[in-house]
Amino acid sequence: MKLSFISSAAIQNAMRQTIRESQNEMTDASTEATTGVYADIGVALGSNTSVSVNLTREVSRIDSLLDSNAVANQRLSSSQTALGDMSSSAQDLLDQLVALRGSADTSSIQLAQQQASATLSNFVSDANTMVNGEYLFAGTNTDVQPVTDNTSAATLAIQSALNTYMGALSPPVTSSSDLTGAQMTDFITTKVEPMFTDDSAPAPNNWASWSSASDQNMTSRISNSQVVDSSTNANEPGMRYVALATTVVNALMGQDLSPDALNAVTDQAISYSRQAIDGINDQTSALGLSQSRVTDANTSLSAQKDIINTNIIDLTGVDPYEASTKVNSLETQLETAYTIISKIQQLSLVNYL
Repeated sequence: MKLSFISSAAIQNAMRQTIRESQNEMTDASTEATTGVYADIGVALGSNTSVSVNLTREVSRIDSLLDSNAVANQRLSSSQTALGDMSSSAQDLLDQLVALRGSADTSSIQLAQQQASATLSNFVSDANTMVNGEYLFAGTNTDVQPVTDNTSAATLAIQSALNTYMGALSPPVTSSSDLTGAQMTDFITTKVEPMFTDDSAPAPNNWASWSSASDQNMTSRISNSQVVDSSTNANEPGMRYVALATTVVNALMGQDLSPDALNAVTDQAISYSRQAIDGINDQTSALGLSQSRVTDANTSLSAQKDIINTNIIDLTGVDPYEASTKVNSLETQLETAYTIISKIQQLSLVNYL
């Protein structure tokens, strides 16, 4: 019989190799037990790795849409809040004008003008609202302040236009107190109103002297197939009529008008205030519809994300209990290997001499 000898060094080296392999396996198993997915997806899935990559990329795309939708939703909510404040202020002006109708009391006229000034100031402040460093009502010109208070220049322009209008009448009218209600109505609708509603009116007596906003609203892609307006702009009719109503009150009610002409001014201001409220409410409704679509899109995207994540888990997931059991088994193997190496290192021929 032939005997073969195995050195203790060879055994130690074999144990060390076993330890290295066990440590690597234990690292992977610990990762899988902690994360619930394969430590090395490429090795585990092989040719199916591309499926996992595509699904993961789709989840990232959905997360990107959800993040952008959150920004759009914030913009929509803030815009509606500002529009609601504008509408409330315009309603206060309308109530004051309705109370004034038929009265020539000086204090009542002053109250109406004070309310008009307050309404305009509130409108300018709301129209210049910023969120995340962007102006909400500037359209696509988000870095430009959309509305400038042009009341003083507009008032002077209206009063100058009134003098010109009176001089062109036949026969000419030399005092505003001699104007009839019909003449005042004609002046407001043909000379004053175009300063705010007709963009072709000559500068500086046009809406461009008030607004630097773009007519093009901000849009947001809220899903693969949906794009919505996520803002409105200061060039919409509702906002123009707020400025028109308040300026008519401030520019014309203090002109020593006849009761008939004063009622004409009041009636036109009431009409413009109502159009302002209706226009602003239309803007609010449009933004509310966009916000509803964003909410529906988010619900759909979240459902898609859940389905895809489920598929990813089915593809790349591991049994955490099995992974934990493997970790425990590897720990036992490592402890055994360490013990064997320790025993071998303690071997010495001296002990047997």
